[in-house]
Amino acid sequence: MKHIIAIFLLLISCMSINAKVRIHMEKEAGVYKVPCSVNGLKLKFIFDTGAASVCISQTYAEMMLENGYLDESDILGKSQSTIADGSNIDNVVINLRKVEIGGLSLENVSAVVVPTQNAPLLLGQSVIQRIGKVSIDGEYLVIHNAASEYTEEELDAFFDKAEKLFDNDQNLQALDCYKKIYEAYGDETNPWILYSMGICFSRLRDYNSSIRCHLKAIELAAGEEDEEDVKFEAYYKLGLIYYILKDSEESVKYYILASEYTDNLSMKATCYNEIAFYYFSKQNFINAIDYYKKIEKIHNQMSKISLLEKATIIFQIGLCYGMKKNHKDYYNAIEYFDKAINIYNTQVKKEGISDKKDLQNYIESYIPKGSAFVCLAKAEEAINVLSIAKELLMKYKDKIDKEWYEQRRKELNSLLSDCYSALNE
Repeated sequence: MKHIIAIFLLLISCMSINAKVRIHMEKEAGVYKVPCSVNGLKLKFIFDTGAASVCISQTYAEMMLENGYLDESDILGKSQSTIADGSNIDNVVINLRKVEIGGLSLENVSAVVVPTQNAPLLLGQSVIQRIGKVSIDGEYLVIHNAASEYTEEELDAFFDKAEKLFDNDQNLQALDCYKKIYEAYGDETNPWILYSMGICFSRLRDYNSSIRCHLKAIELAAGEEDEEDVKFEAYYKLGLIYYILKDSEESVKYYILASEYTDNLSMKATCYNEIAFYYFSKQNFINAIDYYKKIEKIHNQMSKISLLEKATIIFQIGLCYGMKKNHKDYYNAIEYFDKAINIYNTQVKKEGISDKKDLQNYIESYIPKGSAFVCLAKAEEAINVLSIAKELLMKYKDKIDKEWYEQRRKELNSLLSDCYSALNE
């Protein structure tokens, strides 16, 4: 968050507050409703450009009168309206002293009380004509060229407050501040604001809203060369969200896009790893090898990459070759398994391997190499390699997962038994 402060505040100082106001509409029973305040009472109206006036049901009007939101002086008289069957009905016309919508305040708005108990609340032309040009953008009602209720100083303060709330994981409160900024600036909003909103929604596990915010951040950053970072971050988060949602195809699509918008070698390798894993899971070993080799190349360019990280990727390349199950690729697999084993052995001599998972990977690297020799009908070579794996398994028995140990012990015994049988035939 902190790296966007200067840019964002500079942007605020250069932008006019006379911008678009975006109001998030709430979907209820398949209908989008606009949150409003009428004489201080919070209500939700259906946005209806076909309605001449604001329409309120008799039930709501009576409730407002009983609770002091309306008084007798607000009753202006009667009118007539034509309903669907062509007949005319009498309505009561009232004055709404104050209607607030999206931070805009309108005074003395005429409204019609419809003489039915369950008539919907309609936001009609008596309001629409006064707020100016409007449009619908997905779930947002957009008011064009509307003056914001907030000054630049207040918006600066919202941003400072949002940053602190964001850092303290107070996501609902941070969203409230970010939304005020977005409603004030509309499509002129810095895309990092939308990105931050997406993170807040994601933390709250509202993934659909998070997706919309990240996509909007990307849209606002389109064509801006100095906004490559926000494109990367948004694409990367979309990849992660779709992974959480178990939509692997959408996930990998966004990881591919993210990889195109970063020069950071570590983050590019992270994206490639997700992409390679996807292709591996789909048994598309050619593409998986391609992306794992891209990671290998990146690792060779990085000075601060651990030997164990290098060994893991090289092992994966060997595994992909082995899964292709043809004569030539078994040899390719063995070549990469040898590379991985050599790196692991270097690590053992240099510093040792203490992490349980890394120890298991070290032992694991011998087993598919032995299996590749088995597939090539090279029983003696397979026995040599698998015997080393068994020795390592026994050596590190107390430092690895017990269940994993038992699975590998049985696997090695079975493979070695097959190899000895092949030699005796």
